[in-house]
Amino acid sequence: MFMTTEDVKSNQARVVLVSVLTVSALIFIAQALIGKQEINLGFAKIAILPMLFAVIMGMVLSVNWTKEKVKPWGKLFTEKEEGFCAKMVGYCLLVLGTQYAGMIIPNLSMIMDAGIPLLFQELGNLLPIFIAIPLAAKFGFGRKAIGACSSISREPSIAVIQGRFGTGSPEYVGVLAIYLCGSVIGTLWFSVLGSVAHLSGLHPLALAAGAGVGSGSMLSAASGAMLANLDAEMAKQVMSIAAASNLLSSVLGALSLTFLGLPLAERMYKLCNKEG
Repeated sequence: MFMTTEDVKSNQARVVLVSVLTVSALIFIAQALIGKQEINLGFAKIAILPMLFAVIMGMVLSVNWTKEKVKPWGKLFTEKEEGFCAKMVGYCLLVLGTQYAGMIIPNLSMIMDAGIPLLFQELGNLLPIFIAIPLAAKFGFGRKAIGACSSISREPSIAVIQGRFGTGSPEYVGVLAIYLCGSVIGTLWFSVLGSVAHLSGLHPLALAAGAGVGSGSMLSAASGAMLANLDAEMAKQVMSIAAASNLLSSVLGALSLTFLGLPLAERMYKLCNKEG
């Protein structure tokens, strides 16, 4: 049975409509109904941002268990809608990147003064390879360890590893698994770090630079929690440094992973297997 052009367009419209409505509903529920939550520990307040709840809801709605138990939802939100939502992540990140750029320009001179530390912080991503790869190999992760342990496993990392090894490869499965874990656990952990960061005695701008690791969700969680302890002027500077750090980490992270991270991870993986 052949589908007409009208049928194809109708099917595509349905995919877009269901996907957009799903995403909109998640954002509305997280922002309006749940809102920002805080855990008061006495010496610090841990901020749990609405996007964490949105990520959790998205995962719950997407798993096969939910689709099997809630039959109407399983028929409505199929693999096509789920695939469309995945593609939309890239476009949403473009909007987020544009917003970051708007924060950077007004404070460009200050960011240039702090340029050297921002440029070299990406080298810190290479150090965990020497610890994570041997552990992953020991626990039998196979070549998934290369994708999972060669970077912070955010959007640029997924793009690099997908282009290098292909979709569905063990390396791609590894980086995608850590990406999903980072979206939930990493965001919550960065919220905790941002909430207690002022207790470290470090300058807020240094903490802001550390918050920009190349992940929009983690950046928002950490910087959003830090702003609660800052005045308005310092808050603007913190957001500018954090945004610049995040953009540099995203760009340099892709280059670092391509030319340093992946070759080093593969060599370390081979060394661990040879010893095993």
